[in-house]
Amino acid sequence: MIERIRNRLARALEAQGSGKAIRTYSGVVIGSSVGQVRKRNEDCCLVARVSYAHGGRTNFTIAMVCDGLGGMSQGREAAILAASSFTAYLFSTPIIGWKERLSKAIAFANAQIYQRLHGAGGTTLSAVISSNDGAIFCHVGDSRIYGVMPDRVVEQLSRDDTINALLKRQEAQAEAPKDSRLLQFVGMGEEMEAQIAPVPGHCRSVLLTSDGAHDVPHSVFQRVVSAAAGGSDLVRKLLMLSDMTGGRDNASAIFFPIGIEAELYDHSGDNELLAILPNDTLAIHFTGPDAWERSERIRNAPLNCRPSEPSDRIEELPSSEKTVTAEHAGSKEPQPKPAASKEKARTSKTRKPKRRVATPKADAVAQLPLDEPGNEVDVQFSSPATQPEEDKQ
Repeated sequence: MIERIRNRLARALEAQGSGKAIRTYSGVVIGSSVGQVRKRNEDCCLVARVSYAHGGRTNFTIAMVCDGLGGMSQGREAAILAASSFTAYLFSTPIIGWKERLSKAIAFANAQIYQRLHGAGGTTLSAVISSNDGAIFCHVGDSRIYGVMPDRVVEQLSRDDTINALLKRQEAQAEAPKDSRLLQFVGMGEEMEAQIAPVPGHCRSVLLTSDGAHDVPHSVFQRVVSAAAGGSDLVRKLLMLSDMTGGRDNASAIFFPIGIEAELYDHSGDNELLAILPNDTLAIHFTGPDAWERSERIRNAPLNCRPSEPSDRIEELPSSEKTVTAEHAGSKEPQPKPAASKEKARTSKTRKPKRRVATPKADAVAQLPLDEPGNEVDVQFSSPATQPEEDKQ
């Protein structure tokens, strides 16, 4: 089951173009840009909302940035494999504590990359998981996780796994010699040790960035966060700042609110993984053969994936800020298609875009163990909703 989910996520991530794309969904903003120098985007970012039909498992939302190492021949492949393996493992693992669950998930991703790419690829991985139990993060490399306070002050929660950062920590130097070489990364094999820690309770939201988006003096970075009109404006300005300073590296950023606003799960009685990418949405429904026979709607298309308005509680942002944009200018890569067309051909009805209380027909789904060999995965892509960027200069 982990392999099937991973493969579907990987195909969606591989289909992402190298242009600039920014998207908002339920208050979460995700964006990525190839920059001005590199020909392909080796960053990989996604937000996934996981809903379980059975009440014994905790629903959760994950935001993640992986930055494939440009000095390796298969950096992009490593980033895609890390993001898809890490997410699939978290979705499928049994009920255990979050720290142990994250530790096993990143160890699984590390082993998968090392075994498949044989040391020719590696990536950073920075992820934040939010659930009713609180928020916790997992980190390896030099991508970053920042906590954003109610007054817009940013605090770096993750540590940089670089020689420069290590010297600063050991020698307490404000400006140690700049050496950005990584001490560890996902895909290095043995001896990788991830940083896993809770997100402090005073953080209203978090900001995840690849180094292309935060490679500016901290004072400049703080001013951008403080001046942003909202989540989408913040992500757009970070990507623009990267381009204005030369665009030498790929840049990715995710603005992720912490709290119940981000926990908008599917309550229709399905086990669902909804992955939001910078310019696409992928819904994976987990069912079994018995459930398909007893509940026809399980095979129907997933919930409508229209972006919804963010809560005005998030950073006290204007409630008028809605959505946005996927800028495909300059990207000649085709949009992801028909991987799901065969799945769609099997359905005759579309699910109405409203929440439904689980019915007796869905009871069979609730009883299905996720690791049952006979279970199947139903997958469908939905086209992103693109609108003119309301704050476009």
